[in-house]
Amino acid sequence: MIDSNKMEIAFSAIFLDKLSKEKDTASLPLPFDEHLRHKLLRVRIIVEEAEGRQIRNQAMLQQLKVLRAAMYRGYYVLDTFKNQASSRKEENNGAVSHSFALSKFNPAKRIQLCVRGRSCQGGEKELHQVLQYLQMLIADLSEFVMFLNGCPPLLCRRPYSTYLVMEKCMFSRHVEMEHIINFLMQESCHGTSGNYLDVLPIVGPAKVGKSTLIQHACSDERVRTAFSQILFFTEEDLDETRFASVVRDDGRVLVIVEVNGDIHEDTWSSMCSTFKMRATTGAKIIICGRSNKITRFGTTQALKVEYLTQEAYWYFFKALAFGSADPEEEPRLAPMAMEIAKGLNGSFIAGNIMASMLRDNFSSKFWGMALSCTKEVSQRYNFIFGAHPVSPLQNRKLVQRLDGSNDYCLVFNDYQIVSAHDDEAPMITFQEVLSGSVEPQGKFDVVAWRSPIAPHYNYIFSCEIHKAPVLGFQKKRNLKRHYC
Repeated sequence: MIDSNKMEIAFSAIFLDKLSKEKDTASLPLPFDEHLRHKLLRVRIIVEEAEGRQIRNQAMLQQLKVLRAAMYRGYYVLDTFKNQASSRKEENNGAVSHSFALSKFNPAKRIQLCVRGRSCQGGEKELHQVLQYLQMLIADLSEFVMFLNGCPPLLCRRPYSTYLVMEKCMFSRHVEMEHIINFLMQESCHGTSGNYLDVLPIVGPAKVGKSTLIQHACSDERVRTAFSQILFFTEEDLDETRFASVVRDDGRVLVIVEVNGDIHEDTWSSMCSTFKMRATTGAKIIICGRSNKITRFGTTQALKVEYLTQEAYWYFFKALAFGSADPEEEPRLAPMAMEIAKGLNGSFIAGNIMASMLRDNFSSKFWGMALSCTKEVSQRYNFIFGAHPVSPLQNRKLVQRLDGSNDYCLVFNDYQIVSAHDDEAPMITFQEVLSGSVEPQGKFDVVAWRSPIAPHYNYIFSCEIHKAPVLGFQKKRNLKRHYC
């Protein structure tokens, strides 16, 4: 049997040899888009290899973050260029309505994408700029790949694309998760004494994925092996009696505290005192919330979780929406998918809902209806499904059903979380309501998304079916003419 370490060394040697030949292949007379695709494949190999390793060096994690952002940006520019070229070609042939042309407005910062009516030379200029940036990054990657070879592989590795389709990957959060795990695995400078607690604050806006990120970290084999108890507390649980009743004296304890706002100093002190007395072999605390005020409790630098960029979200949504299908074989669907992704505005729950419905129906008419629905909700509320809520009034949203009817689904209370073992959890899904496969009456609850990661929370929406409101821009819509 070939020694795994020798295989790793061989891989690194081959890869470094490939990188050293970049200058030789860069002069090949390839079109800009093909040349960019070639570079992106190289970068993707490095990124996916790195995300299968245990990286403890913070500088390497930051370099991985930069590299991955460049990869997302590159694919976004490449896909936009291809989609616009495809749309122009079909429009010239009279095959596609002008309503499917890509938007002239691009929310992604730092990238000025070609718009409809702009010359092909302008689009190639954008590709060339991204290509030059990738070449610069690749030229500096030799040391990164060499050090990466010394990082042990994760205990459980599976193909990255498989994780995405199975929805069991915390997309684009590898750096953040390794940051958490490194904190948990690091020995305290005070030893295992229970008189000192290491605290990591994690802050970020609502629905950015803080809780899911922590769930992924706690599911890691390294964490489960290191701690005999992993305890979850919310604001309602911050009671000294409850602390004392659940903490055992044997083994190390990991405590997760999730709050919406701030914690009173007395409550925090009481909680820490209890853990110091009960967890005699050591404990670590992760406090998670939206307010930056909780960072004062940290004994290490706070981890800030931010929304995905438009480029990263498109990479995520494309993988979910197309599944095992090749987007390049669906030239009419790919431009619509990109516009739908823009309307979802970074929401993981909305992305999973919409992608699962699109993946089950590759009809251009259905995708056109989904695009129309997404645009309408985005125009009315600016933000769909509360991804970036700006006012309490936006917690009530009208979403058109995708069953060909004029019915709308009023969504309210869209941030309810219940346990997977809760007997009161609803049986029907939001997808079933939107598709028209169920016809509930009155006000009802639906499962918007079931987390595949323990503790397998159900994310619940409260809904009510309404007839279509009379809106000015609706009168001009003709779905049959546009999407058949």
